[in-house]
Amino acid sequence: MADSSTIAAFATPPGKSALTVIRVSGTLSREIAEQAFRRENPSPRHAYFGKYRSCSGKIIDECLWTFFENKSSYSGEPMLEISCHGNPFISQKIYGDLIRRGCRPALPGEFTRRAFINGKMDLTQAEAVSDIISAGSERALEAAQKLLDGAFGKKIAAWNDAILQLLAETEVQIDFSEEEVPDLDTARFASMLERIIRDLEQTRDTARYSAMLHEGINAVIFGAPNAGKSSLLNAVVGEDRALVSEEAGTTRDFISENITAEEFCIRIIDTAGIRNNAETKLEDIGIARTRKCMKEADFFIFVIALSESFPALDLNPEITFTPENTLIVFSKSDLPSKFDSSVCLSEFERIFLNLTDSDAGTAFKKKIAEVFRKKSILPDSDVLIVSARHAETLESAIEILSEAKTLLGKIPIEFIAGKLRSAIEELSEILGRFDNEKILDKVFSGFCIGK
Repeated sequence: MADSSTIAAFATPPGKSALTVIRVSGTLSREIAEQAFRRENPSPRHAYFGKYRSCSGKIIDECLWTFFENKSSYSGEPMLEISCHGNPFISQKIYGDLIRRGCRPALPGEFTRRAFINGKMDLTQAEAVSDIISAGSERALEAAQKLLDGAFGKKIAAWNDAILQLLAETEVQIDFSEEEVPDLDTARFASMLERIIRDLEQTRDTARYSAMLHEGINAVIFGAPNAGKSSLLNAVVGEDRALVSEEAGTTRDFISENITAEEFCIRIIDTAGIRNNAETKLEDIGIARTRKCMKEADFFIFVIALSESFPALDLNPEITFTPENTLIVFSKSDLPSKFDSSVCLSEFERIFLNLTDSDAGTAFKKKIAEVFRKKSILPDSDVLIVSARHAETLESAIEILSEAKTLLGKIPIEFIAGKLRSAIEELSEILGRFDNEKILDKVFSGFCIGK
């Protein structure tokens, strides 16, 4: 249900800046624009320069402002955007005056929520707004823009159209059962259901990439003690993030940092060195945590010191690193090698680094981005990637359609028709075409106030 109140919020972060943007949305927007800036009937979508006057008529600041009509605004209702000087004292005075004029403070995500309620976007597009704001890499931004463009809504519309076609065929059998209509071609019907289910499954499975895009690809650095793992982290981050010592076993817990390597966001994790005989209880706990991090990893970075013998690592048998999910970093390349690195793990992607060089971090980022592209750690940018919420609902639709396919010809056609309707309802939930305030609250609660 639409909210008739007028809301106001800052659309820029707090603090001093060149400009601060304040947004107003609701029925009072035009009246406030006319009274505060002393201009009657402002032209929509036209930028004006004028003095903002308070309720008492006192000039607060010179501003750039724009009025939007409901059909052409972001929220789908009358809106006013004010750009004032970025002095918090000034912006707070304007904001306080807006409250006195009848606005109320906006809730997190309320502008976008109103856009959804007013039909300016579906729920997947509304969620994409938050993803665009928080995108930390080129690939995450591309995925969010695809959702904002309505790509997922179009896929759901196509699935619903296909299911509706099948539903129409069942309705013919139900409504005209006593007339001469051809029997339902169950083989063709089942084949069409199978095609829809397969497409739903392929889309559902992309959800595993969602966390990689938005939180970063979990890349775990592992190897023997004193191999140079912490030095690699420091080189990549560009500062002494981890303690480095010639003494083996210095790292006792994992340290993580988010970095960007070309178009990829990576959560790189430095872990305690693995060896068969830990010297202390604390080191043993560190090794256990390393194994836990490795179990949750998307990618492995195996650091091997060329100056040492090839390490014998006591790895968890559940953890397997392969040429598809591992990059070998041969560290201490400036020192004499104790084994033939051209033969050792030759099937793996590899890079040789002297981690004391100033360009070691840059070289590593370039190499790991190249490996991610080559090994397709993330799908191509034209692949639609769905969220966990979307995947959960897709799974429900898949189960319903799979059950309909299994029971086809075994139960009355009316029950098959009911399942098809249920599948359409499930898919429509993804777009937000339902009345469920709890899910809406969950979606929009993570937004910033001005969105």
